[in-house]
Amino acid sequence: MDYTGKSVFITGSARGIGQGLAIAFAKSGCKVIGCDLRADTQVVTKERVEAEGGTYNIIEADLSKVEEAVVATEEAMAIGFDILINNAGIATSGEYDAVPFERWRKTIDLNVTGLMAVTHTALPHLREREAAHIINMSSIAGVIGSPGMAAYTASKHAVRGFTRCLEYDLDGTTIGVTSIHPSMVRTRMIDGVARSKTTPAVEIEDVVSAILKAISRNQSQVFIPKSTRWAFDIGSRLFPGLTRRTMRGDGLQGWKTADKGVPDA
Repeated sequence: MDYTGKSVFITGSARGIGQGLAIAFAKSGCKVIGCDLRADTQVVTKERVEAEGGTYNIIEADLSKVEEAVVATEEAMAIGFDILINNAGIATSGEYDAVPFERWRKTIDLNVTGLMAVTHTALPHLREREAAHIINMSSIAGVIGSPGMAAYTASKHAVRGFTRCLEYDLDGTTIGVTSIHPSMVRTRMIDGVARSKTTPAVEIEDVVSAILKAISRNQSQVFIPKSTRWAFDIGSRLFPGLTRRTMRGDGLQGWKTADKGVPDA
């Protein structure tokens, strides 16, 4: 798919990867529709998109609530879009039974249920486009577990599985589907988390570049950096014992000790 000049709907567009994507698409002449928890947090993204000569439509919604996810997507459909970027997500962490269950549930509600609700609502609209693409943001946690990340890991495994099934369902249509699996991205999501030597950190620009390439090449799944596919995805299946020993190491306890709660914006 040639995304130049298309229209894109990006969830979680206020900061980080979502903001980076909005700016990159604007540079390619795309119209951007952004959605985040609050409108005021999207002002900077809007300004940076407009500085590139693009347009940015603000939608405010809590996508962890199905009703709001549906309404927000319908609002974006009224404007019109060819590309859906399911980027909104949170990462709560800590010892599983020491964290209030509501925090774990919020992670699943946003990262999985909200993503699926947006996609379900958007599909009839995307089927009518000449060419369309869906990007679902998973993670390296979508292929391997990590201490202290029970709900986040579960959610990203779910996103990967959902994306594969959706890809099969849409086979033969003009809609491409991709799951994205970054390692630890340097955003506020990893603030306060001690990084393991075995888990590479990547920049927002690396993820943005990989997503744009995935759309243009209609790639099924993308690992960032590429080496993590061999180290974590394939390696964990070939050497499960070694993987378990590695994940139990002291250097991989950063998420458990960070005890990250649910962000308010």
